Amino acid sequence: MPNKNSDEISYLQEGQIQPLTPEELFLEITAEIEFYQQQISILQQQLAVLTGGFTNA
Repeated sequence: MPNKNSDEISYLQEGQIQPLTPEELFLEITAEIEFYQQQISILQQQLAVLTGGFTNA
């Protein structure tokens, strides 16, 4: 999967673009959700360390 934050631009012909199947789309979205859940968990742990465990949650 290409880096979404890259400045690289590539151009494709319409015939080179194939939509994802529903299963592939589900897997892509699920993987992205899991990635961001892990990032949130890491940030929550860092916040807990910095605040000594005191949060507003």
